[in-house]
Amino acid sequence: MSWRGRQAIELARRQRLSGLLAHARTHSPWYRECFAALPAGEPQLEQLPVQTKAGLMARFDDWVTDPAIRLAEVERFIADPARVGELFLGRYLLWTSSGSTGRPGIFVQDRDALAVYDALLSARFPAGTTAPSPFAILGRGGRMAMIAALDGHFAGAVSWERLRRSHPLMASATRSFSVLSPLPELVAALQQWRPTAIASYPTMLMLLAHERRAGRLQLDPQVLWSGGETLAQAERAEIEAAFGCPVIDGYGASECMQIAYDCGCGALHLNSDWVILEPVDEHGGPVPAGQESATVLLTNLANRVQPLIRYDLGDSVTMLPPCRCGSPFPALRVSGRRDDILELACDGGSVSLAPLAVATVVEEGSGVHRFQVIQTGPRALAVRFETPPDGDRAGAWARIVSSLRTYLARQGVHRVTIAQDPAPPRADPVSGKLREVLGLHAGAALAGKAAPRRRARRENEKD
Repeated sequence: MSWRGRQAIELARRQRLSGLLAHARTHSPWYRECFAALPAGEPQLEQLPVQTKAGLMARFDDWVTDPAIRLAEVERFIADPARVGELFLGRYLLWTSSGSTGRPGIFVQDRDALAVYDALLSARFPAGTTAPSPFAILGRGGRMAMIAALDGHFAGAVSWERLRRSHPLMASATRSFSVLSPLPELVAALQQWRPTAIASYPTMLMLLAHERRAGRLQLDPQVLWSGGETLAQAERAEIEAAFGCPVIDGYGASECMQIAYDCGCGALHLNSDWVILEPVDEHGGPVPAGQESATVLLTNLANRVQPLIRYDLGDSVTMLPPCRCGSPFPALRVSGRRDDILELACDGGSVSLAPLAVATVVEEGSGVHRFQVIQTGPRALAVRFETPPDGDRAGAWARIVSSLRTYLARQGVHRVTIAQDPAPPRADPVSGKLREVLGLHAGAALAGKAAPRRRARRENEKD
């Protein structure tokens, strides 16, 4: 598609949008209701109502276009971790999202959407770098490793397991590692597996880069894949310097796995033939290129079983001028989820903890979905959280403390004070986004206090 230029991309986008709107209006009771007041004929995209995760989940059975999909059966399916990567009803893939904005989302993917995601991943791998594509790695007999949250039906784990189940070569050449593993155990396991490529979150890649520089991790991968968090350019450079190989970034979400790809020239490019992004301000008005949006509205043109049309994704994006790589796909910068690595004191030194691991422990262990874990001292954490719908705040607090203590003990961290902060979780004053895990410096800024003096590695200082 890219070689045919912008006009062909725009034509494909319009045709796919037209087909999606017609399908949603015909087969989704929810969208039929939403579109009822609109003029006859095909509406303009900006005429359509904005959708939210909470609103769609509240009408899940009416939202989906296959009446065989019922929320009660879906929830029973995803309650079983042994079914990660298994097809629901023999034809759909299910995964869940974080509940940091409220209720967690459950997303259904049909075979056509999955095929599009796979094609975009392979066809739009950056050609301007020496990094091999996933399929080239497999073809050369290489090995791949993914470090992620594995104890649930999360998009990354489900997608990875689907490929392993579908392709025997993938099953033998890929391995998953839990982000919850103590760092020394993870380093030892990676050392034994010796992957050609490693995929993980930027904060985890930063921790591995430190282990590589310290000589405790002796791996020479050909490529590192980054996703799930915002990757700063300074962090990319630091990780690449430590490993001596390129870092390939990507932008995806549970709502759409392949939103934008890394061209290899320092920019992300929107897959605009399959994805529509509308950067908007806090009032829902369009934001011009070069200006950071308050949020972004996503329309996924690939998935028809669970249409996402003008869906408030919650990320902040900035549309950029044309990239020097010459791609006809729009360039953008993303300001998405970005939490801090925690560094807690332990006997004989300190332990660094990946923020997504900490957030996963709290959310999965307690059932609380809107919270903040704030480091307040070398051996001290404070937790802010919203009272769950059942009103049992004491029970939720007990589960949070138990989950955190179990996790910290496995990391070799003991005698940590965990205090309940009665204040509600507070959004970042600059980005307006909720950050779930904050280190000493960020925690002090959030509380309006002077940042305490600390000795910290450069990779612990976030934008």
